[in-house]
Amino acid sequence: MLIDLTDNVWVNTLIPSANHAALRCGFAGYPVNPRWNAAKFKAWKTGRQWREALAQGEMAVRSHDSMLVPVSELNENGLEEKEAKASDSQPVASTNHSRFKFPLRPKQILAAFHAVS
Repeated sequence: MLIDLTDNVWVNTLIPSANHAALRCGFAGYPVNPRWNAAKFKAWKTGRQWREALAQGEMAVRSHDSMLVPVSELNENGLEEKEAKASDSQPVASTNHSRFKFPLRPKQILAAFHAVS
């Protein structure tokens, strides 16, 4: 499942959608909510671990699609820049969600809609 951790950081995760808010809180650095159940606490802890890994350089945000990925995934292919150029020039028919290039993010569309309304 593809979710947005912040306005410009996306991640693929298997964490259920009911726990996405706790995941975002952990990534943003907010404290634990004492009313959370064990699943939400685990999601919060995962978000915190991702933030620490990003700060330590173990994870990085890809430039062409703003996906949070392990650094090893960026280095093993060495094709990040080539993929970015290919996705900008022509659409790629693939099941890999990280290759899709959308001109607007959902939050931008929603903000434009609210500005008009």
